[in-house]
Amino acid sequence: MHSIHVRPERELRNNFSELSKLNQEHDAVILTNRGKGSHVLLSFEEFAEYEEFRHNRYLMQKIEEAENDPDTRLIDHDNLWSKLEEKYGL
Repeated sequence: MHSIHVRPERELRNNFSELSKLNQEHDAVILTNRGKGSHVLLSFEEFAEYEEFRHNRYLMQKIEEAENDPDTRLIDHDNLWSKLEEKYGL
């Protein structure tokens, strides 16, 4: 299970190696400034997974919008390939 650690921003300068180790263990670190959240440190892998999640969520939103738009012309998979073959010779 992943953990979330809260540390003041000054820890970034004073104890970077400790914060880096937490990130390597796939734990998130929330940095605070005067008691309020200011930044989140993630490992690069965790960041990439988050970006992929955001992209997929965006795509699903756009698909849902298209499905709900009365002007959208949807076709099934087989018809799509036959139209592409006709138009592009695939």
